[in-house]
Amino acid sequence: DGIMSASLATLFLSLGTIFGYVTVWFFGRQNSNGDFLMGDYHEDIFQLLLGLSSVCFGLSCSPPWAALPIPMLLAESLALWVITKQLRYAFLTVFVFFTCCTILITFRLTFLTETVEIVPGKQMLLKTFAKVSMYATMWLIIVIGLVHRAPGGVGKDFIKKYDVTGACFAVYGFVLSAMEFSLLRQPMPVYSRDSFEFGRVAAYSASAVYCTGLLTLVIMWHLKAQKLVKGMSTVVASSMAIGKMIAVTIQPNLVGVDNSLTALYLRWTAASLLLMTICCPYALKPVYVKSPTQLPKKASITVVSYCAVILPLVIIASVRLVLEPLVGLLTGHNSTAFYATSPKFSEILGYSAALWGVSVLSMVNYYLPNGGGEVWKRVAALTLIMGLFVSFSAPAFPGSTSNESSDLFFSVSSSTVVESDVATGGWGLVSAFLAVLLALTGPLELREVKDSAGRKDSRQFLRLMIFGLMFGCGLAWFIVMQSMSKDVFIPIFVTAFSCMVMSTLGTVCAVMGYFLETREFGEVEQIANVWTVVAFPVFFVISSVSLSAHAHPFGIGGWASTYLSVCGLFAGAFCMLVRMRKDKTSTTRGYGNVGCIISWLCAITVIYGRYGIAGVGVVGITTVVGIPVSILATLCSAPILLLLEGESSSSSKHTHQRSSAKSKWHGLVLTKLTRRNWIAPLLIGTIGVFVTASLYAIFLRGCGLSKFSFLFGTNDLITNQEDVFSHIFGSKRTTGIGALDDVATMAQKSVVHTKTMIAAARLSGSGIWTAKSIVGPFMHLLGLAATLPSLQFLVKHSWYGKAPLFGKVVLALPLNILSIIVGRGIPSMVAAATIGLIGGTLQLTSIKK
Repeated sequence: DGIMSASLATLFLSLGTIFGYVTVWFFGRQNSNGDFLMGDYHEDIFQLLLGLSSVCFGLSCSPPWAALPIPMLLAESLALWVITKQLRYAFLTVFVFFTCCTILITFRLTFLTETVEIVPGKQMLLKTFAKVSMYATMWLIIVIGLVHRAPGGVGKDFIKKYDVTGACFAVYGFVLSAMEFSLLRQPMPVYSRDSFEFGRVAAYSASAVYCTGLLTLVIMWHLKAQKLVKGMSTVVASSMAIGKMIAVTIQPNLVGVDNSLTALYLRWTAASLLLMTICCPYALKPVYVKSPTQLPKKASITVVSYCAVILPLVIIASVRLVLEPLVGLLTGHNSTAFYATSPKFSEILGYSAALWGVSVLSMVNYYLPNGGGEVWKRVAALTLIMGLFVSFSAPAFPGSTSNESSDLFFSVSSSTVVESDVATGGWGLVSAFLAVLLALTGPLELREVKDSAGRKDSRQFLRLMIFGLMFGCGLAWFIVMQSMSKDVFIPIFVTAFSCMVMSTLGTVCAVMGYFLETREFGEVEQIANVWTVVAFPVFFVISSVSLSAHAHPFGIGGWASTYLSVCGLFAGAFCMLVRMRKDKTSTTRGYGNVGCIISWLCAITVIYGRYGIAGVGVVGITTVVGIPVSILATLCSAPILLLLEGESSSSSKHTHQRSSAKSKWHGLVLTKLTRRNWIAPLLIGTIGVFVTASLYAIFLRGCGLSKFSFLFGTNDLITNQEDVFSHIFGSKRTTGIGALDDVATMAQKSVVHTKTMIAAARLSGSGIWTAKSIVGPFMHLLGLAATLPSLQFLVKHSWYGKAPLFGKVVLALPLNILSIIVGRGIPSMVAAATIGLIGGTLQLTSIKK
């Protein structure tokens, strides 16, 4: 009947992959004498291997035998193009690709009458849609040909002057987004062998949209780093890619709104335009002036037009389509749950104001690097702080709980009459905002104020303590009440007291670290040492006295997660303020690095204490787009390590000795961290977390550590499939641990219990203490060992800047695929292998053979 069996197609695809890998390995291979491996026949054997690979790939599509030379010709033209880098062979590849796709479309799609909505109100046949995809791919090949090009050539100056490459790539991104939107909204039929339609499946998934968007971002910024495209095209293409992902994220998660293709296009347009407006100043040339008070007229007009006209109009236009639903998703209002509400107007207003403040600060600091626009900076900073406080505190004030809901069942539920338990937490933000306002206006001046006689300010420390109490205690009280408001009095009181003490000391230390001169930095060292060595462990033990049966220590409302969140927040604030000092020494950088490491460790501890390794047994959302929350949260917290700062030649040795004469410890001094390897700490930290979590899942999980859940969190409480099943349906656990949930939560968990069971089965089969046989743990250990070579090459390359041998990277790269296949039970192992695969691929592009 003309249809190839699945086993035979798999065989041809496997053979094609094997021959392709052998072809890549064989190309340019030389012996110890520097001669080609096969002598005069080396090129002939290379052509033979390449032809075998293309024939196998062609046979997997079951074409007519007369059409088999076409894929061989495509492979030959592609090889000539890659080797010579000449644009003529790129056009030859386009022509042969057009021939192959035309034959395939005619052979497969001619008699299908299925239509696809490519734009709102415009339908086209599936055959026509396939031709559009073919033309888009041909356009992409031309773009690659413009980038992967031999030096010189006709039109080189014209292409570089008018940024033809960037414009072509932006056009491809636009067409790709339109095609993906049409497939997302179009379920495709599934036919049997007798051409009978027996169902419909989604033609495209949101995960593929995220992959293409991230790939577009990586490619564009790599081209920008290589100076192959200009800044404006990078901003346009990146904004369209991120806007596409935002629109796809918002659209299916809204309840009771228009989910048509028109609405998807409108959200994409609004999100892309908003991102372009925010990022477009980076495509301008900075203005350097001798005096900040004497700006050129053109620069002043640009700043005023952007800050007062263009940016506010774009933000206002995107509120309804992008900002409001996005805020609703981030805050948990708009969701597919039964009780879905809309975010308050005050929250939307606060987030919009904060967005305006951040954008204006970013624009002015980049566009006027030598100073200028001080009024706009102050207004933007005040608007940012005010917007954040309004958006955070709006849901926490009495009477802020909305009785309006998009769900009929929630509108008649008795829960609407219950006042929010977190109402008093909003007053903490009011206290923090009042402290910032008093510091900006003068009553709580944080700098040293000397009188006319030049005498030292004796009230500076008093003002610092008042500011620390108002700001630190207010922010700590808000976090504690947001986290533990449903607990009893004693745990809240003890945890709030500990957090307030740590936040007050952290605020005072951070402010002093920014304002004090270098010769007086010893006072900051003393407070930082007390905060780190004495106060942190002591108040952690004091907070542990507040053990409560209402929540797990690292769960939602747990004392440990609340305490570590507060400490990590103020440690990160200390690091940022010390990093922004004008005069720096080894000691200031060292103490800032210590604060950065503490902040990152607190974040990682809270993440894995709350969600575990795979989210098994955790109440609430455990995956986002099919990816465990612990993996995404680890990646999102990794940029904290970018705050680490290395030594520079501008530091003064004399100043360093005077500021640190009484101190024998100078913090974490990174002498080998430079601007060239600034990304290395992020990679090392992320890889270290994933490898450690994988080793824990294989060797320690389920070995009885649940008795010490005070230290190890929820991820060890549920160790097998039966426990997860009992946890979901609210029954007694097989291990004797009491049920966590009642029957009222079964409806909300019915959607996710199947995925939880699958994750629990895979995770329990990967550990030596929970698996039924040793095969599962051994395979996972083998998978972890398989990805270690690529991770080692990547870490050494990022830190030392010395690239490994090309052959070693090529040999280690396929092992990551093996690790992904055999390590599916441990998400952290799959994440580590993915990093090794992507990093190894990027290494191949930068290593010269």
